[in-house]
Amino acid sequence: MKTLLIAFTTLALLSSCTDPEPFNVARVKGSELLKKGDFLAAAAEYEKSLELKPEQDAKVWDRAAFANMKGGKLDRAAELLEKSLDRRPDLAAKSDTLRNIAGMYKEGGDLDGAEKYFQKAVVLDPKDEQSLGWLAFISSTRGGAQSQAAEAQPEHLKIALERYDAVIAMNPTKVDSFINKRIVLVKYLDHLNKQKLSILADAESQKADKEAYASAQEQATDTQTRIDELKVLLDSTSKTLGELNKAAKK
Repeated sequence: MKTLLIAFTTLALLSSCTDPEPFNVARVKGSELLKKGDFLAAAAEYEKSLELKPEQDAKVWDRAAFANMKGGKLDRAAELLEKSLDRRPDLAAKSDTLRNIAGMYKEGGDLDGAEKYFQKAVVLDPKDEQSLGWLAFISSTRGGAQSQAAEAQPEHLKIALERYDAVIAMNPTKVDSFINKRIVLVKYLDHLNKQKLSILADAESQKADKEAYASAQEQATDTQTRIDELKVLLDSTSKTLGELNKAAKK
């Protein structure tokens, strides 16, 4: 996934433009301010230029977004880039722009913002494997799978598994997807095993209450059933991963 890139090599050319049209004057001023690092002032000039002539090249929208991002106005940068989609020549460019927006949020630690735009990229192109992979990673992170110390969040781990399965279905030979899926499964199994031990401990403390004891035993059985299901998935994932690694060495 790329981050937002700005073609600074074109700024000198823009700065030397002598076109007196107001939109060009504002655009050139924006480029001059951007070179000086006055990001919010540059953003204001670029936006003024775009208001006067919205149908400008996507690079101008990129610069307006970049200036806003550098000035700390990430939401405004995202809004401008999304508005620029009609200026993009094809599906690949539009998808890349949405991933760029998601990447800005991800780098800023805003998983909600990142997820929102990765989802928009998938809506635009359901075969966008890259965005699907990032969506799976976000769920994995929320589920605690990316940190041994993090507490497991099973509802997010379940979503992560579903998303990794979607990525694998799209590209069944991609090793990274199986590695990441296995990480999620290990975290999920560890959580369930701890949960089962806790349930059994509670059951022992409630032996005098037959109804409560029976309920706890039933919960432990249900948890063990889920553990067994995930163990099968883990074994299958590990086996496939081994086969892919072996094939890659040949």
